[in-house]
Amino acid sequence: MYDFDSWFGKNDIEINAAGNRGRMSNFEKLNSENVREEAGQGILVLPVGSVEQHGPHLPLTVDIEIPVRIATMVVQKIRGFVAPAICYGARSLPQSGGSPDIPGTIRIRGSVLTEYLKDVITGYVSMGFRFILILNGHYENESFLFEALELCRQEGRLEGARIVALSWWSLVPQALLDKLFGDRFTGWHAEHASACETSLMLYLRKDLVGGARVDNPTPPRAGIYTFPIEAAKISNRGVLGSTSFSSAEMGEALFEEICAQLVAVIHEQMGPESGGKSKP
Repeated sequence: MYDFDSWFGKNDIEINAAGNRGRMSNFEKLNSENVREEAGQGILVLPVGSVEQHGPHLPLTVDIEIPVRIATMVVQKIRGFVAPAICYGARSLPQSGGSPDIPGTIRIRGSVLTEYLKDVITGYVSMGFRFILILNGHYENESFLFEALELCRQEGRLEGARIVALSWWSLVPQALLDKLFGDRFTGWHAEHASACETSLMLYLRKDLVGGARVDNPTPPRAGIYTFPIEAAKISNRGVLGSTSFSSAEMGEALFEEICAQLVAVIHEQMGPESGGKSKP
């Protein structure tokens, strides 16, 4: 059985206080005789992440923890279900995930991931879910996720469904980044294990964040792949940007904005008939 409780620790701040555990268990209440009826009653939120190194201070599960917790908060505001997360993702690239020599990363080939995602998405549509939100937390997943959806569309696998797929960082306004980080934000490609992820984890799972604060004075430029790979020029101990100014307060501001923006996207793209109407 998928253990939802494994994603929750002692430092659950307002999330557990708001009753997330009961909400997440709704998916576990589905069975072969009620799933079709229940699937038509709300939105399925599918977190997608990866097991990947995130420097000396963050756990390997960062790319899973963050989207699962965003999804958990959002389904409190809408009628929905949080599906078991897809925990293994696309190959981590040196310029956006650090050196391949750093231990801790599981690398899935893009072709394999694309076919796997197609089957998972098709399975949920066939199960009766008409409204599906796919929430990505791993940078390299995005293009393969979109490719899988395009192939499903071309093959007629999505008939009758409405699907939205996005990465959580797409919901962060530039104005908030400017307010929180100023010119210290060097781009999402170089955010790996850096200020945003560290701040979010300090807010969501402080118990999993180590004391090291690593800064990389030369973050990689976006969209440039080089071989041979010179690890020392790409990251500092697996960190691509800076972490020294991270804080739980920044994480809270990011988390609240992401959740609010995600609810707005659901309302805009799926409409009230999806069950996405905010709860009173």
